[in-house]
Amino acid sequence: MTTRGMRSLRFLLWLFTTLVAVPPFLQERAWAEAAPELGVRTAYVQLVEGVYLLNARLQLPLSNRVRAALSDGVPLSLILELEVSRARHYWLDESVASLRQEYQLQYQAVSDRYVVRNVNSGQQASYPDLDSALEQMARIGNVPVLDEALIRKGYRHEFSLRATLNLGDMPDTLRVLMFWTNDYHRVSEWYTWPLLQ
Repeated sequence: MTTRGMRSLRFLLWLFTTLVAVPPFLQERAWAEAAPELGVRTAYVQLVEGVYLLNARLQLPLSNRVRAALSDGVPLSLILELEVSRARHYWLDESVASLRQEYQLQYQAVSDRYVVRNVNSGQQASYPDLDSALEQMARIGNVPVLDEALIRKGYRHEFSLRATLNLGDMPDTLRVLMFWTNDYHRVSEWYTWPLLQ
C-alpha cells in the first residue's frame, strides 16, 4: 500500500473512532447540563378520620432529550419515599413508618395521549399533552401515609419526603434498542418538616 493510501486509511480509522466515541460523551454531558433540579417544593400532612394524608407539590423539570424520549414511548417513573421518625432524648431517632409511592408516565401512540398510572393502586388518568400530565404528577394529594395511633403524644415527630425520577424502565428487548435513555436517574434532596400537634 502506498503512503497516500496509508494516510487515507488512518484518516478513515480516526474519523470512524471519533464518530463512534463522541456521541456517548456528548449525550452524557447533555443529560447532566440540560436537566434542572428535581425537588419537593412543599409538603404537609393533615389528619382526616384518624389517618394522616400526604399533600405535596413537586418540581419536575425535564430536559428536551427526556421529553423526546417520552414522546417516543419510553416510560418515566416517579418514586416518592416518605419517612416518619420520632425524636428520642440521648438516642437515635426512632423510625415510625416508611412509605414508597410510585407513579409512571408513558405516551400511548394509539390514543395520542399521556397516561399517568399510580403503580401502587393501579389507578390511571390520561392527558392530551405532556405538560398537563407533568402538572398532575407534580401535585400529590390526599395519599394515606400513617395511622393516628402510631403518633405518641408529647413526642416530636418529623416527616421526610424525597422524589426520584427514572427514565427507561422498559422491557429488555426495547432497552437494547434505546440504550441511550437508560442513564437518566435523578434524586431530590430530602424535604423535612415537623408534625404539628
